[in-house]
Amino acid sequence: MMETIIHNFFSTEAGVVWLVLKWILVVAAAGFIGQFGKAFATYLMRRTRERKEPEAQRPPGTTPEAAGPERPALQEKPFPAQPAKEPAGGLKDDKKQKKALAKQQKKLLKKLFK
Repeated sequence: MMETIIHNFFSTEAGVVWLVLKWILVVAAAGFIGQFGKAFATYLMRRTRERKEPEAQRPPGTTPEAAGPERPALQEKPFPAQPAKEPAGGLKDDKKQKKALAKQQKKLLKKLFK
C-alpha cells in the first residue's frame, strides 16, 4: 500500500508532480501579488494623506521654505534652551523639566527620521 502511494506521488503518469508544482507556483505568485499590492496601497494612502494635510505631516519646530510646490524643504529650529536652575528646593522640578525636554526632543527626532 505504501509503495503505491509513493509510486503515485512521484510518478508522472498521473501528473501529480506537475499538479504540486503548479500549486506551488500559484501560491508563490499570489503571495507576490499580495505583498506588492499591500506596499502599493500603503504608498497611495501616504501620498493622499500628504496631499490632503501638508501642515499636519510637518514635524513640530520646522517651517517650510518657499522652495517649490511639490515638497518644500524643512528648516529646523533650534531646541529651546533649558530654564535657569532654581535654588535647592526645585531639584525635582528641574529633573522633571529635563525629562520632559528629552522626551520632546526624542519625539521630534523620531518624526524627522520616519
